[in-house]
Amino acid sequence: MTYLVTGGAGFIGSYVLLQLVDEGEQAIAFDRQYGDTLDRVLADRAGDVERVVGDVSDLAHLVRVCQSGGVNRIIHLAGELHARSAENPYACIQSNVIGTHNVLEVGRLLSLERVVTASSAAIFGNPRNHPPGPIANDAHLHAADVYEASKIFGETEGHFYSQRFGVDNVALRVGLAYGYGCRIGWAARFVHELVERPLRGEPGRVPWRDSTINWTYAPDAADAFVRASRAAATGTSAYNLRGDPRSILDTVAVARSLIPDADIEAEAGEHDWAQDFDDSLLRADTGYEARWSLEDGLADIIRRLQAD
Repeated sequence: MTYLVTGGAGFIGSYVLLQLVDEGEQAIAFDRQYGDTLDRVLADRAGDVERVVGDVSDLAHLVRVCQSGGVNRIIHLAGELHARSAENPYACIQSNVIGTHNVLEVGRLLSLERVVTASSAAIFGNPRNHPPGPIANDAHLHAADVYEASKIFGETEGHFYSQRFGVDNVALRVGLAYGYGCRIGWAARFVHELVERPLRGEPGRVPWRDSTINWTYAPDAADAFVRASRAAATGTSAYNLRGDPRSILDTVAVARSLIPDADIEAEAGEHDWAQDFDDSLLRADTGYEARWSLEDGLADIIRRLQAD
């Protein structure tokens, strides 16, 4: 089986590629540019991944790469994150809307076995929009900005491509994926303040003291995408992805327990995205189970940073 992983030079993409090559699959990374994240995550397996420079907004290039590489499945992780989307809505539309459209179109043109796209937990909006308790897989979606709208569009078009053209595809709603090698976004800031600064003897300050975060360790996120790429079609077009939801205060306590004498504090504030999700459909349809607790995830990051 040959996979194309868009956003393959990125954080989650690197862990997806690591799992694929570890499991004996052929894998092609597709990204606009390559830093050192892929090499750091794959380590001695880095040479097992073919790397292609390209932009998901270029449909013709995507088609050529998939044809020449004999691609059977795509895991689509390329896209702009929330903050950059707000700063540059045009870039968001190019990557998150046109890019997702192009990946689905490749699925149609080449009759691929399956396409898995990255949606976001942000599409549920503020938790006050929903009843108490874990948010159901079919809960109401709410877009307050261009990023959230782009992810809802991706899910909507995925459903359309499935119904109209028979393109086998699913989307996974990712929350806060964190881990070793994360360089951008809120996850990188949390790792920096919870682990990197305290390991240097510097104070760590994290936001959103009054919130809960759906901590999803990168290998768990990768496993969910790989499992979704192999699961039988069930008619469900998008799935909630749940990691280890914990309060910020509990998170700070865990980090302090792992780094003796660390000066880590939580600052006032509240996150305005929902973080508690019912992922029973994902577990039933793909066999996914979150394997990494927050304690184990932070401990693994500490171990790997200390080994660098």
